[in-house]
Amino acid sequence: MMSMATRAREPSSTNPSGNFWPAQKSSGNSNSAPEEAFSSLLTGIVCDALSNALGRYVLDILASKGLLDDSDNPKEFDRELQSLFGNGASVLERIVVKDLYRKLSIPYDSDARFDYEKSLATAKEVCFVESRLK
Repeated sequence: MMSMATRAREPSSTNPSGNFWPAQKSSGNSNSAPEEAFSSLLTGIVCDALSNALGRYVLDILASKGLLDDSDNPKEFDRELQSLFGNGASVLERIVVKDLYRKLSIPYDSDARFDYEKSLATAKEVCFVESRLK
């Protein structure tokens, strides 16, 4: 099995700029295609956001320690970030959500109370609606 750190360094056809976009997880279930697409999008944005905020080498270390393995599980990812960065975790989560919302053309309200899990649920819903419209 290939580690997330190795996959994070592999370029993909959807990422011409060479940023961190891991290989898409595949369960083989065609009904979960929107779920897999959102998971892949979120993981790529998490990798890009952390790389931009912390640097590529820090991202490589975090990936090698397994932090990115649960990037599509908001509760677990938040717990991992909190354990490593304390209050800085919320800053990193906001960066991820802003980038994700920008990618999905969702307006981001920086004055609203921030909830990482609810923000991801909103983004997932928008992503699923868009996938049904295609």
